[in-house]
Amino acid sequence: MILKLIRLLMVVAFLGISATLAFADGVPTDPVLLTVGCGRIGQPKCDAYLITSPSESIDVVLALDTTVGDPFFGDAIADFVNVSGKTLNGLLTINFTVPPGLSFQGCGTPPGDLPSLFTCTGGGSPDSPITGGGTALFNLTGASICSVDFDDLGGGEGTPITYVSDNDADDQCQAAFRLALQPVAGEQLPPLISATFVVAPEPSSGMLLLFGLAASLLALKGLRTNQA
Repeated sequence: MILKLIRLLMVVAFLGISATLAFADGVPTDPVLLTVGCGRIGQPKCDAYLITSPSESIDVVLALDTTVGDPFFGDAIADFVNVSGKTLNGLLTINFTVPPGLSFQGCGTPPGDLPSLFTCTGGGSPDSPITGGGTALFNLTGASICSVDFDDLGGGEGTPITYVSDNDADDQCQAAFRLALQPVAGEQLPPLISATFVVAPEPSSGMLLLFGLAASLLALKGLRTNQA
């Protein structure tokens, strides 16, 4: 009788542990997007995607940082360096189809003393997260990303392309940056997360003039209609 009771208690304990693990597995990981400069003195080293045009769409993969002690340890990161020959002042976006088990919570703040590089908006929020299967679009504005020479790049041919400023004349500005998905403490991201990064060109002065002329004509047409 005592032996049966012990076996029953062991079964109940096992079922309780299994239920707890199953519940934990069903809880989504809640990342936020961080933006920070990289490649310059005091900034992280860049293993970078190349931005080769001021109007470009790039399929990217954010990879889990597994280096213990790194400020971005446990985050999924992707770096970018501008070699387009043009300064990027327009809108940048990164778009995710949210993987199962994730719940995107919008934008966050970089770790330590690293300042945010971009003004980041979109991608959900803690009150309105974007869950698995949804589309999380982040808009990045407010930073000027200059262009550097190819001689500042290393790696390639089967190894990651790296960028570290050598502080020559073309490096006295921010040319590279990191985007990172940071989970809530204690949660874990998958090793790879796919996204689409888009560089949108800044409207030209000619286009702005055209839009202004069109708006003026519409306003004049509306005024004449009211007078009639």
